[in-house]
Amino acid sequence: MIKLDDIRRHAAGDPDRIALAAGGASLTWRALADVVEGAAAGLVPALPSDRPARAVLLTSESGWEAVVALAACATLGIPCAPLDPGLGEAELGRLLGRIEPCAVFVGGGAGRLLERCAWPGGDGVLRVFLDEESATDRKPAPSARQPVTFACLQAAEPVGQLPPPQPYESLSLAPCGETNRIAVRKTSTEGRQLIDLVDEFGFDADDVHLFAAPLWEPVALGLARAHLALGATVVLAPHDDPAGLARAIGDEQITTAVVAPDTLTALLAGPAGRPVAESARLRCVLTLGRHLGRWVVNTAWERLGPVLHLVHGTAETGLNTVLTPEESLVAPLRSGRPTLGNTFLVVGDDGEPLPEGQAGRIALAGYRLMDHYLDGDAELPRVEVGSAGSARGGGAGEREPFRLTGELGRIDERGRLVVTGRTAEVVALARDSDADTALFRLESDLLNLPCLRDTAVMRVDLPELGDALVVPFIAVAVGREVTGRAALTAACARRVPFLPAHVIPVDTIPYSPTGRIDTAELLESVLPIITLNLQLEKAVQQEVSA
Repeated sequence: MIKLDDIRRHAAGDPDRIALAAGGASLTWRALADVVEGAAAGLVPALPSDRPARAVLLTSESGWEAVVALAACATLGIPCAPLDPGLGEAELGRLLGRIEPCAVFVGGGAGRLLERCAWPGGDGVLRVFLDEESATDRKPAPSARQPVTFACLQAAEPVGQLPPPQPYESLSLAPCGETNRIAVRKTSTEGRQLIDLVDEFGFDADDVHLFAAPLWEPVALGLARAHLALGATVVLAPHDDPAGLARAIGDEQITTAVVAPDTLTALLAGPAGRPVAESARLRCVLTLGRHLGRWVVNTAWERLGPVLHLVHGTAETGLNTVLTPEESLVAPLRSGRPTLGNTFLVVGDDGEPLPEGQAGRIALAGYRLMDHYLDGDAELPRVEVGSAGSARGGGAGEREPFRLTGELGRIDERGRLVVTGRTAEVVALARDSDADTALFRLESDLLNLPCLRDTAVMRVDLPELGDALVVPFIAVAVGREVTGRAALTAACARRVPFLPAHVIPVDTIPYSPTGRIDTAELLESVLPIITLNLQLEKAVQQEVSA
């Protein structure tokens, strides 16, 4: 996040300009400098002397206090890892034990959740409550350190000299299948990222940037940091309130935005999204994930204009591909060109580059790559690729390290990376490469159907269903469920004839902030309906046979 020196620089140039806005409150650059200076001073007594200092941000709400907390930590050179409160107390306790924070910032009513999390040394950690709800919603342990409110923290007297900075480290939450890890970077790349983002998207100090994604999403948080570093205004909006989002776009005269994929879908689907087109200043909207369907792309073009950029990135790789509004109309949705600073290759089993159009495993090189996970030296697998296969070139015989990702793909004739499958985190429970490929192609086919707003393909092996496909979908309009179900059923029979498919209309499909479908929540909502349908079909068959 932006540091106090940069905030003071912007405050010197235009002290009364709005830097942050959230929930009806706003901070000028001058006010932001004051509260960040106070928060940093309040943290100094909590810094340990026997180990590296680290902090954690635990909140489901994007308030200005959370940004101030991140900026205070950046000023002190402390890595602060935003975590998702939805992970649950057991998983959060495990991650907190791994991070070993000296301070935890709590907001969004997560006070009681934090008290239930147990980890070694947790009683001695400074707990800072960002809002009154989090401070009152708690049952402190008798031995726990006395927590403080954020108002008390930022009211601390400024220190004459800040502690010397510790070696650089950044921490990001990295979902890895059913577990979560912490991606670590040992080298600061924020300056280079800022230059590349300006070149890529044309961000500048006159922008008003809307942040409508969870704070624990590292790519979205990096975009907010870049706008603040430029001196632009950042507006924090709830990512679960499409109507409020639409109002913010118009009232705040938003020019750029990063929006969670499920939030964007809800915004476009409801009546709240229709007035958004009247905001003539909106010129660039970025959304994460590779699962958005053709309906979202087409509707965004109709209602918002040519502004939607489909981007992809992870905690391990950073922002790595982008599909521009014009490209998204004609290119496969699961594709994109490398962002500045990244190089993609498709390699075979021997680690050598494959020719254009041939599918293989995707390898990535770039300065945004993480160094390792916090739980040891584990990292993305490396592959050494000769300079002949690298888009960056190099001297004769030079070798450049690439990291292997968990995806399969090919490079098309225009140099775009087209994802064609997965080598890891495949929804199929029983690993079968032919079946995995068929499922991925089926999902790609369905996302391009104009009669659907959204869909998901899940292979399950359950006592009630056996080995089967579960395909929930959202019809393009009310009353179109029958035609949508017919189209999906036909596509399933064509692509995956060896598995029975249970196609069922739903109202919503849950997503994670990075665009991954929350399969556990989705299955929990649709399985009772599918089971009931099967029971009804069985009863009808028994009546007919009788």
